[in-house]
Amino acid sequence: MIKRPFEQWLFEEVEKEFSINRTKHHPTLVDWLAVSDAKPLQSGVARLQILIDEYIETWNEDELKMGFIAPLLAEINFHYPKYYKVFTQRLFSLTTENVEANGRVEWVVATGQQTPQKPMFFLQEYKPEKFSGNDPLGQLLIAMVDAQIINGTPEKTLYGIYTLGRLWFFVILQNKEYSVSRAYDATQTKELVQMVAILEKVKGYIHQELGLEPPKF
Repeated sequence: MIKRPFEQWLFEEVEKEFSINRTKHHPTLVDWLAVSDAKPLQSGVARLQILIDEYIETWNEDELKMGFIAPLLAEINFHYPKYYKVFTQRLFSLTTENVEANGRVEWVVATGQQTPQKPMFFLQEYKPEKFSGNDPLGQLLIAMVDAQIINGTPEKTLYGIYTLGRLWFFVILQNKEYSVSRAYDATQTKELVQMVAILEKVKGYIHQELGLEPPKF
């Protein structure tokens, strides 16, 4: 029996223990990242880019979260009362025949009001620029595998992001396959435009999954 908190999992350990495989250019990830019609940055996001460009080399983890990540996600607004909302620092636990694991998930969009019921979209690891330590992809994957078990529908795609300073990586998990995007640099205007469009797109996916009208941006 393996007993280990989420933050101590490496991605290769998640692959081995849960028989999941990494696939390059998974069609679902390719579709999610396809944002050729992305809109120019709104003024609020443009201001955030100025901040991250100025401070990314000196921000600590909490400063990165409060100064850039949280306000950027607020621009997209992943709250739809009575249907889904953002939960932060919520304890998740996973138990199988061979594994006991638990940990606090940094940020997750899920149904439910007081507790997350159906997790759909994760963001893990607000790590500063000069980070060295635990494996952020491993932490994200173990949380997403747990969500697959909670939801009971492994065929439905789960979406996630992990960040390392200015770099954002987009991740999907579907059945026993997962895929990771290239790094997107939030200090580069073209890349940030794409990142915002990708975030808006996953919000649309959430509405589709729940049978809601398309979101308005």
